[in-house]
Amino acid sequence: MSVAGGRAVPAAWRRRAVWPWLALLVAIGLLRATNRFLVDVANGHVTPFVPKLIEELTGSLSFGACLPLLFVALRRMPRTAWAHLAVFSALSVAQTSLMIALRQVTFRAAGLADYAYPPTPWRYLMEVPTQLFFYVVIVVGLFLFDRYREGRERDLRNAQLESALSEARLEALRLQLNPHFLFNTLNAVSELMYERPRVADEMLSRVGELLRATLAATAQEHPLREEWRLLDLYLDIQRARFGNGLDASLCMAEGLADVPVPFLVLQPLVENAIEHGGVGDARHVRVEAYLEGERAVLTVSDGGGDSVAGPRQGHGIGMGNVAARLMHLHGAAAGVRRDAAVTGAGSVVTLWLPLRRAAAP
Repeated sequence: MSVAGGRAVPAAWRRRAVWPWLALLVAIGLLRATNRFLVDVANGHVTPFVPKLIEELTGSLSFGACLPLLFVALRRMPRTAWAHLAVFSALSVAQTSLMIALRQVTFRAAGLADYAYPPTPWRYLMEVPTQLFFYVVIVVGLFLFDRYREGRERDLRNAQLESALSEARLEALRLQLNPHFLFNTLNAVSELMYERPRVADEMLSRVGELLRATLAATAQEHPLREEWRLLDLYLDIQRARFGNGLDASLCMAEGLADVPVPFLVLQPLVENAIEHGGVGDARHVRVEAYLEGERAVLTVSDGGGDSVAGPRQGHGIGMGNVAARLMHLHGAAAGVRRDAAVTGAGSVVTLWLPLRRAAAP
């Protein structure tokens, strides 16, 4: 395996690349010989085609043989005019010498020794204009290719950094829920510890199950059915706390079980509905999931006495956390809002996100 431009190039790739390159050199030689022959025909002075073909093929093949060394030199040499002059001079002498040697051998082997010529200074000088043209084309092409590759690598690094930053922000938002949820739940347990110790013990058991599921999660999203399971576990904690005072129901439309949703996206919304949407000791919470065109819609309704749309005092990080996570994951295609209930008291929090299906494991 060799290294080209700082990158390892497998030997199999190098072998496959030789044949197209060789075919290109032969095609160039053939086209140039054909052009010279047709020029003679047009001028009414027809000369043999084979000598022209040998001259052009030896010219293109000898130049192609020098290109690997030229690329190595251009990669390693300092970018100065004197360095270019030295590299071009060496290329010109090497390519012309190889070309003359190939022509002498080929012409003699083909029985055309009269067409062979010795290596004289004029033979070297006559090749300089053509060599200089191709040298400049190669240098400029290599420069543009390097700038293009650097731009692509820079864009890739920026995209990777942006993705990593977005993932870090999402993880921070997700982890923000854990202490918030734990603090609120333990505070509720402490209220019941002396008056209703059995209920407090049951709540702690459910808290342990929910926290184990939370700490085991590694992805930002999971299927809605898993979100439903964790939400039901959370509601068990609240049922133990409020008893018959909590009326909570979950309703999922058919075909939504595999839709990916942000991890524990519903828990803070349901918590807000329970904590701040009750009237007296009664708590009414209904969570629904349904399809609306090309998006999935989740709603959390409460039966609280405050019917004014907008943030409630005490909502804490819930709505802001959900909105920030949706924005990072889906941009403007997802969102969350709180409205007054259409009928009766209370409010409805609506969350929508693009309809996708979870990838197969």
